[in-house]
Amino acid sequence: MKVFIPIGPHPQYREIVDYPPAGTEYNVAGKSDAKTYYSHHNLNRRKLARFVTKVFGLPRMFYYRTDADLIFTTRGIIPLNNKPWVTEFEHPYAFVGMDYRNWGKRQRTLVKFLISRNTCKKIMPNSEAAYLALKNSFNITKIKDKLEVVKLAIHYKRITKIRHSKLTLLSIGNDDVYGRGFNIIKDAFPKLKAKYDIDWTIKTNQNFYPEDIDFIKKYKINIIRGILSDDDMDKLFGRSDIYVLQSMGETNSIAMYEAMRAGLPVVSTDAFAFSEKIIPYYNGLMVHSPNIFWNKDFLRTKQNDIDLSRYHNCKMSEELYKKLEYLIKNERERLKMGKNAESAIKDGFLSVNERNKKLKTIFEEAIKR
Repeated sequence: MKVFIPIGPHPQYREIVDYPPAGTEYNVAGKSDAKTYYSHHNLNRRKLARFVTKVFGLPRMFYYRTDADLIFTTRGIIPLNNKPWVTEFEHPYAFVGMDYRNWGKRQRTLVKFLISRNTCKKIMPNSEAAYLALKNSFNITKIKDKLEVVKLAIHYKRITKIRHSKLTLLSIGNDDVYGRGFNIIKDAFPKLKAKYDIDWTIKTNQNFYPEDIDFIKKYKINIIRGILSDDDMDKLFGRSDIYVLQSMGETNSIAMYEAMRAGLPVVSTDAFAFSEKIIPYYNGLMVHSPNIFWNKDFLRTKQNDIDLSRYHNCKMSEELYKKLEYLIKNERERLKMGKNAESAIKDGFLSVNERNKKLKTIFEEAIKR
């Protein structure tokens, strides 16, 4: 079974194309390396694509030259081919370049028309939240039978634990550590540091404000910059104990999956679909997130580039402090949750095997119809 798959330059696409369902040969268009994803050239191209979408009021649509049996599009891109195709997306905004300001009536009408066509065989939200966001965008009665939630996954590999002197918290936010809740963790960390011998490592390329640089120096926070190799990322996870993700605006996080694969319990917000990946007191803990970005219909109220560099939330910080203290004090619980997190990636509900079972059936049925 030959499947044509256009991909974007994001690390998650390596997982998609490198681990296809059994009997599937992917014909890949595009690149998925991290250097391309974070390059200024690519960021400018993404801005141009959003601008074109906004000006012309169209969803992202392409014609692909391919002799494959099926087209599998990611992030909601809609092919114009008269060939069977399936699509997955992290949010309906993927159909318009992930910019909620372009998800207008005209774009929604065109998307609904195109995914209602007979050539579109399956529509795969990556989460229940993404499913509800589509349902709340327009009437899905005609396409309901095509809809099926298929979660993203990463392949399992054993991550070697590296001996380190202090219990270490890890956060990752390459270009947007503020948007991923830096100030929330920053408010909780001094109280924890005063009671426990702990470290905090942040992997980021963020330019910090002067007062935050002083904070980082005062509390000897370990800042790691640049693009790390897979081996170096594995070592980073291997010498950490708890992964902290206080993002309020993301739809998904590959770093969260990687942390779980390494056997780290995750302390996360319940924003968007994070609550579908973290089962409290099983593989991690959750902190309630205010509705800064998402409304009750899982649709945007603000864009990612909102300035969170000055954002503080005492209630969130206090709740985070309590959840982190629980894990710091209870080693047995911490290790148990980490083991369960690893199992979820290895052979559980977030495993590649579980994802590929669904994809294989979906691909075969799409070709037969």
